[in-house]
Amino acid sequence: MLATLCLFVAAAAGAQTTITISGVMGDKALVSIDGAAPRVIRTGETVGGVRLVGVGPQGVEVVVDGRRHVLAIGQWAQAPRMTTEASGDAAAGGRVVLTADGRGHFSATGTVNGLPVRFMVDTGASLVVLPRNIARQAGVNLSQASPVAITTANGRAPAQRVVINSLKLGQINANLVEAVVVEDSALSQPLLGMSFLNRTNMQREGDTLVLTQRY
Repeated sequence: MLATLCLFVAAAAGAQTTITISGVMGDKALVSIDGAAPRVIRTGETVGGVRLVGVGPQGVEVVVDGRRHVLAIGQWAQAPRMTTEASGDAAAGGRVVLTADGRGHFSATGTVNGLPVRFMVDTGASLVVLPRNIARQAGVNLSQASPVAITTANGRAPAQRVVINSLKLGQINANLVEAVVVEDSALSQPLLGMSFLNRTNMQREGDTLVLTQRY
């Protein structure tokens, strides 16, 4: 998919940071910052103060100075640039406190595209994992999903790699979250993996897990 997206971030003194995204390729984007030569940035990578958070059918999500911006294909956006002191507060975002069950597992109810979903927190899963039935109810786009294979408790299983438009857990809100969809029989409960958890600071104290949104 090729397109050109521009984001102008205005500084307090009137200067601007210009971000131009001229193409997207899977989980990577071709990005130019302040007119420099375009370079490929992978999801999760930070270049020149610009962090690429997600690439999906709805657009490209970046974080600049602690603020998140989502651009639809062809959209132009303008937002004030924050000072270093203020950006720390903006990046902190929401906070969720979880308590372990009798087996030491952490579970939490969130929403996927507005659909309530009960997740098990799994730091060993690189991506969020959804059963197919829940993905369909949440309106996850499966028509352009990439086929992959993952390892579950029952062994290797076919899956589809997708992007969730919106995943919320309490006050923590994340857009364009990478995930995989598996058959219902392969998974007893949706897993909240690192594609969401990496956007938080995690602190465990005994039976308590605190998640604080970073961006």
